[in-house]
Amino acid sequence: MHRLLHAIVVLSLLAAPAAHAAQGTHLDRFLDGLESFTAAFEQHQYNESGEELEKSLGVVYVQRPGKFHWAYWEPYPQLIISDGRSVWVYDEDLQQVTIRDLTNAIDDSPAAILGGNVDMDKYYVVVDLGRSDALDWLELTPRDTESQYSSVRLGFDGDTLNRMVLFDNLGQKTDIRFLQIVRNPELDASLFTFTAPQGVDVIDSRVKPQP
Repeated sequence: MHRLLHAIVVLSLLAAPAAHAAQGTHLDRFLDGLESFTAAFEQHQYNESGEELEKSLGVVYVQRPGKFHWAYWEPYPQLIISDGRSVWVYDEDLQQVTIRDLTNAIDDSPAAILGGNVDMDKYYVVVDLGRSDALDWLELTPRDTESQYSSVRLGFDGDTLNRMVLFDNLGQKTDIRFLQIVRNPELDASLFTFTAPQGVDVIDSRVKPQP
């Protein structure tokens, strides 16, 4: 679940309309004209004492609006894919696929705001943290005290998003570093659909339409 939330927070941010970013910030300039995005990533998760819990490697593909393909390679394979309506989470080791409605998958997380048709400044306090570690940083603090995340920090190299650091309300930190970034590449539509392999368990939690 942590992987799903982290992936959707990042990818919903990338898919969010530029008009809803804080105007004039690095985030606003990064989103301006963004149609697609690919990058390798390195993700580190730490507990409240600063001890590393897990290091993950993978690749991400984003097609605006709202489509993404987030693939973990290490330490165990997992796919998180959305066509803009549904989210598929495929755990290869468990031979299991879970399907959720995208809106339900991100309830009570910053992604519900970052990826929606809302004014970010209404839901977040946006603070310019200045320059550190050769990056320019913004901090987004949810105005909702019941949010799962206490803050999200974004690190930019010029107008390129290079790092995202998420702090949850349990004191854990997730640090995501993007590598080999490509802006507005042509992406195959098949990246954003998923067919469960034969023989795996499928748990479909999507809300069924009323007759």
